[in-house]
Amino acid sequence: MRGIEQIPWLYDALMRLAPGIERWRGQLVAEARGRVLEVGCGTGRGLPDYAKDVELFAFDINFESLYRAQRRREGARIVCASAEAIPFADHSFDCVVSSLVFCSVPDADRGLAEIRRVLKPDGRLLMLEHVQARSRFWAWLLDRIQPTWTRVSGGCHPNRDTVAAVQQAGFMIEEGSFRERGLMRWFVARIGD
Repeated sequence: MRGIEQIPWLYDALMRLAPGIERWRGQLVAEARGRVLEVGCGTGRGLPDYAKDVELFAFDINFESLYRAQRRREGARIVCASAEAIPFADHSFDCVVSSLVFCSVPDADRGLAEIRRVLKPDGRLLMLEHVQARSRFWAWLLDRIQPTWTRVSGGCHPNRDTVAAVQQAGFMIEEGSFRERGLMRWFVARIGD
């Protein structure tokens, strides 16, 4: 079943209804420098937010979305790929950005291992995700709606503990970078020692 993430025009329309998320995403990508890879760029709504001097690469698994993405950022190198098999060389990026992606990656652990592989040793992972709720009530509710939500959204799991998965993948969240509001988490991470 196709979900909203696989219907580019519908996804764009829904994102316009979430200005807070777009504002946070804009602030997040403003921190990206150097050679940057965006994981799961979708329709490319956020690609114009990157600084002009960023050497931008991006990918998404949904080929239909990439047509829109390519038109939104001149000079960006955009390919069709999955997070579990990133088609770039080891240690080739200064920064990797992921925004509302890892809730939908089928094998999140493999995807995070791939990010670690392509990130330079001193590189940064910038991430914005909706994740497992801290509140018992909201965690319970998300667990109940998750099967239906996952079908409707095309694979999104609203109750994943992405922050813990990032740490288990060998990343350290930078002190002072962690922000949250409701189910949203925004943070900067580096490869741990």
